[in-house]
Amino acid sequence: MKFFHLSDLHIGKTVNNFSMLEEQNYILKKILDDIKTEKPEAILISGDVYDKTAPSPEAVKLLSGFLTELAENNVKVLLISGNHDSSGRLSFCADLIGKSGVRINSILTGKQEPVVLNDAYGKVNFYSVPYIRITDVNNVYGTDVRDYTEAFELVVRNLNINRSERNVLLSHQFVAGASFSESESSVGGLEHIEKRVYEPFDYVALGHIHKAQGFNDNRIRYCGTQLKYSVKETNQRKSYTIVTLGNKEGENLCDIDIKVVDLEPQHDMVSITGSFEEIVSAELDENGILCDDYVYITLTDKDYIDNAAARLRKLYPRLMNVSYGSIGQDMNISISDLEKVSDRKTPFEMFSDFFDNITNGRSMNDEQIDILNKAINEVWGEVK
Repeated sequence: MKFFHLSDLHIGKTVNNFSMLEEQNYILKKILDDIKTEKPEAILISGDVYDKTAPSPEAVKLLSGFLTELAENNVKVLLISGNHDSSGRLSFCADLIGKSGVRINSILTGKQEPVVLNDAYGKVNFYSVPYIRITDVNNVYGTDVRDYTEAFELVVRNLNINRSERNVLLSHQFVAGASFSESESSVGGLEHIEKRVYEPFDYVALGHIHKAQGFNDNRIRYCGTQLKYSVKETNQRKSYTIVTLGNKEGENLCDIDIKVVDLEPQHDMVSITGSFEEIVSAELDENGILCDDYVYITLTDKDYIDNAAARLRKLYPRLMNVSYGSIGQDMNISISDLEKVSDRKTPFEMFSDFFDNITNGRSMNDEQIDILNKAINEVWGEVK
């Protein structure tokens, strides 16, 4: 039994005011090309299908086209909602859509019936559990659990899986021990689920974390996002996962083959560090630009560069952000320090000291002094 594992498509996402729809359309077409070559029996999409609970018409159209092509290629689709999705919107017409082979599960019902597919080795039971909160579990089962591991154990227990058969789970949660960025972190780790809860399954297709990684010989796996969506992901390789399940003996886990397929985006997302002169002096391409990728630039100059972002954007049209790596790094000014000097120094003197500190000793020029004096006069009047 061969299937693709995708997750966290975040269709409709905008990063630093750049719409990712064109990039998402490109990468989904590449996956569709691979489907025609690999001929999997199913596609698993483990949550965060959309980036917003109220997706734009363009985002809905893109997902609709992708699912339609999958159905036309006779590929079964199992899709769950993530924390970014609206369960109600995502499940609209789910019963009708299900007749085409696209099974959407966005609401915890307490009776999650599996989708059963067959191959030469027998049945494979695919269980879909959408993103859940503890309140969802307590409402469905009439319980009072207060721990995410306990809550998910209750959900799994009610699946009533037959361990002599092959079982696959779609889930969109945090697994304890996973590596994630601060944008994906949960408060105090309270949402983490111990991976032992997932261990009865032959494969667990996880979503929620953007970095691809796995546990228990990759049987419990985050495939990660298929595109980069932040500066924290610029050094990651984006991919999807192809899983092939083999024979199973007794209640042992089945034979399995896991293949990670790297994806090359239409435009990469990269980080560049260097001085302004170094960065602008690179070789231009045939279109007169330095780089057409989405670029985060960190300048190492000790002084601020006038209009740096505007000048760089002419050479890097997909410039995401410009920051300084050295200016102000050694600044260590506390509120108490400011309070101590506020009675002894004028506003002009305090700002001058602040400016010198964050610019590594560079004093203000005449124009900057004039602007500061006008601002002080507007706020405090004439200050001696």
